[in-house]
Amino acid sequence: MKLKNVLSLIFVLSMLPAAFADTIYDYTGDIEYSAGTGSNQATIAIDFDADNSFLFTYNWDGIADGWDALDSIDLAGLLDITAIDYGAMGMLVADFDYPGGIEYDYGQDADTGWGYYNSADGTNWSLNGTGVSFRDLNNGDWDSWVWSNYDYDVSWDPIRTPGAEPVPEPFTLAVLGLGSLFLRKRGA
Repeated sequence: MKLKNVLSLIFVLSMLPAAFADTIYDYTGDIEYSAGTGSNQATIAIDFDADNSFLFTYNWDGIADGWDALDSIDLAGLLDITAIDYGAMGMLVADFDYPGGIEYDYGQDADTGWGYYNSADGTNWSLNGTGVSFRDLNNGDWDSWVWSNYDYDVSWDPIRTPGAEPVPEPFTLAVLGLGSLFLRKRGA
């Protein structure tokens, strides 16, 4: 009987990292390809999930924004970007497709989408509130597009940040928790 209790505790504890996911990796690895020319360079990360992210670089001279980088990367290789041009309101990025890029499945009822983050060093990230067309790039900047779930009852912000493990929707966590209680009750 004690073994079942220990197994139940191990199961519950194994769920805690998903409930309190934090950054577990940084964006290191090979650059898929580069686009543009010039002396300035920005790195763009397309983060489908923790084990499924891709890095690109964009080079330019003069002035460039986040959309200039994405559009150039889209035209230069296999990354396909679905976007809508809202004129003076800028570009809205709706989706990314890349060979091997699979969006994490948060569950049927989850609200999902791409969160847009910026960083000067690839480590300290902030959610971009102005949009890709209004993001002025500087040499050495990083942009990250993160496939995330949203809790629209709390805020319009994505739940997952760059480099963080995807967190299952709250209902999934609740089901896992109830399963552990069932195992415990069954063993008593």
